[in-house]
Amino acid sequence: MRTPAWARRLGRRLREDDGDASLEMLMCFPAALLLIFLVVDACNIYYAKTAATTAAREAVAGARGYGSSPGEGIARADAVFDRVGTTLLDPRISATGSGERIGFTVTAKAQSVLGLNITVSETVTGPAERWSNP
Repeated sequence: MRTPAWARRLGRRLREDDGDASLEMLMCFPAALLLIFLVVDACNIYYAKTAATTAAREAVAGARGYGSSPGEGIARADAVFDRVGTTLLDPRISATGSGERIGFTVTAKAQSVLGLNITVSETVTGPAERWSNP
């Protein structure tokens, strides 16, 4: 029985490999690494946004109570910053709002494997508790 022509061509091609696989790997490997690092950076950005939202929510929860001050909210946000460690680089928090609503904005930089300069900013507002007669 005779070997099919496609099998002969494949066998000849495999025997005559002159380092093509090495060249293909040389071109594809950096692209694969870049893709992996981009996925890691996307995860870091998502985690940083989640941590900033948590800090802003904690700040609002601490400052919206009856008789509370924005300083109490900032203290609670600082506690969140301590818990998340270096997830948020150079975090800053600012208070906004009037007598009826209180808000906090958390701005920070996300960590990056590729050295990207990504800034995340999250704002949370809520009603301030106040005394009212029935």
